[in-house]
Amino acid sequence: MQRLDKTLFGLVLASLLTMAAALFSPARDMEQGAGLELLYALRGTRQPPQEVVIITLDSRSARALGQSERPERWPRHLHARLINGLVDRGARVIGFDVLFERAREPEGDQALAAAIHRAGNVVLMEGLSREAVTRPDGQIIAHVDHITRPLPMLQDAAWASGPFIMPKTPEGIFEFWGFIPSIGDHPSLPMLMAQLMTAGTPAAISPSPDTRLHALNLYGPLGSIRTLSYTEALERVADPVSGDAAFRGKAVLIGFSEFNQSRQGDIFRTPYSTPDGLDISGVELCATALSNLLDGSTLLRPQGATLLAALLAWSAALAALWRFASTPQALALSAGLGLAWIGLAAWSFAGHQVWLPVILPGLVAPLAATAFGLLSHGRAARQRERDLEKALALGLSRKGSEKLVALLRGHDGGRSVHGVCLCSDIEAYTGLSETLSPAATTEALNRYFARFLPVVEAHGGHVMDIVGDSAMCLWLADDDPAEACRRACAAALELDRLMNEAPQEDGTALRTRFGLHYGPVFLGEVGAEARRELRVVGDIVNTSSRIQSANKALGTRILASAAVLDQHTDTPGAGYARHLGRFVLAGKRSPIELHELSPTLPPADARQAFDTARQAYAADALDVARLHLRIALAASPGDGPAHFYVERCESRLAGQPTPDTDGCIVLTQK
Repeated sequence: MQRLDKTLFGLVLASLLTMAAALFSPARDMEQGAGLELLYALRGTRQPPQEVVIITLDSRSARALGQSERPERWPRHLHARLINGLVDRGARVIGFDVLFERAREPEGDQALAAAIHRAGNVVLMEGLSREAVTRPDGQIIAHVDHITRPLPMLQDAAWASGPFIMPKTPEGIFEFWGFIPSIGDHPSLPMLMAQLMTAGTPAAISPSPDTRLHALNLYGPLGSIRTLSYTEALERVADPVSGDAAFRGKAVLIGFSEFNQSRQGDIFRTPYSTPDGLDISGVELCATALSNLLDGSTLLRPQGATLLAALLAWSAALAALWRFASTPQALALSAGLGLAWIGLAAWSFAGHQVWLPVILPGLVAPLAATAFGLLSHGRAARQRERDLEKALALGLSRKGSEKLVALLRGHDGGRSVHGVCLCSDIEAYTGLSETLSPAATTEALNRYFARFLPVVEAHGGHVMDIVGDSAMCLWLADDDPAEACRRACAAALELDRLMNEAPQEDGTALRTRFGLHYGPVFLGEVGAEARRELRVVGDIVNTSSRIQSANKALGTRILASAAVLDQHTDTPGAGYARHLGRFVLAGKRSPIELHELSPTLPPADARQAFDTARQAYAADALDVARLHLRIALAASPGDGPAHFYVERCESRLAGQPTPDTDGCIVLTQK
């Protein structure tokens, strides 16, 4: 437990420190860049509110009206004409994203002031400039913001005026000020227009921490909010039908915007900026801010201690799973949880206007946890190898020993249990040891058992004894015999795949035979006072060894007794069993039924022919048995048991005596 706690603590601490470092590093800015772009890409565009309309002072309108392509030089009587038309067509609020700070021709200024006064719902733009305060040595110690207000006659005629300020970042624009703290919480242009749209008054607008800085919730690329050119707007206001449809009850915002951005100076980078450089104009961002305020869709951005705690807890959880899951499981879970967070963030962004961080928790945290988890698993694997080497010297794995010692607690000397014994033996081990030095033989066995033992333990078994190339394994079956037999058969099949079907060149896979038997055994300490070891003894142990040896005669790789197969019949994951007959094993007197266990079944016609031949052989109908065995071999030429029975039939038909009796086959060789 102490070791577990140390591993878990180390994983969690490393992940927490990584997340904390990321939160206080430039990596956090990725949420405003790549993270926000990902969320917008996953969400796509959305429908803006219909009550906001943009009228653009664009170059096409300038040419149509015979005016300068610099809209600030247009005569102000044009704006007066537009305002009067908008008032007649029922516009609810009119905003100018144009700064009228200087006087122009008197007639035009007076006409504009009169139109603004008549409308009673015009909000004008204010400028904001920042001046640095420096010490004598030139070092900047503070900044002072100054407001540039509209021409007094226009200011007095307007309902209100306010600036539109968006903090700039290297990643672009994603916020706007509802109230500007540096100039006394003065309300912004979109805030004033939203208040007028909802029948408020300038005096009723009061700032709060939640209304100062807002996160923009964009609707799409340039032109997503309904946009009319200046000339088109003049045409609409002249027509009562189309004008009422276009402007009645709407908030109309007038400003500079061009799809040909070589002519547009007031443009800003956003997540919807296109690769060819098409950014969004300031007037459309102002209209976006107004639309967000009207439909209540400004983004909610969790910050502060709550967000910090959530991110740290998430990092800790991602790290902790590496302590309790295997490497493949942890990799899959880390990737799945990272994608799940991104999905949650996308769902929150699209459906609830909540801007959750996505890069740090969805990518950085899983990658960090994976890196530390792989390091931890690597260290644990190296430690298991060291433990395995020590366990081989003791004859029992440490993991198995802990479980079995706990089972014997309170039973001095040992106790009887039911279990499944699996005995294994390496083919041609004698030839292998003759060609290698003792040290090389030991190294080969260590590599072999390094693959062998974890499979047994992964399937709930205990490696009780290793003698040379043979291992004796036990599955305790008192609680659930069927499950114990299923696990033992599954382990044998997995070991068969690893040892008998894998390439032999790397030395970790050596061809192996397996025998399984089920029944009562005695589990206890064996040895003298100076040296005592935990062992399993009994006839079941010896019989499983004899069953394993029978593979040599029968040409099989896994043999199991009927006692094992009776417990796990039709259990998924336990392979396919074929009845081979009744045998008297070498050194035994009582017959036992043996079954071949394999991951796949032989062809159906081969199985049927073999079963007929086996029954005929037991009834001494040797000619019939031989005929059907040849049919079986034609369908499955490599069938070891069929070859064994053919040789048995040929010997008996040739008059050679065999010890077989009463339908049982007697095996004399171990």
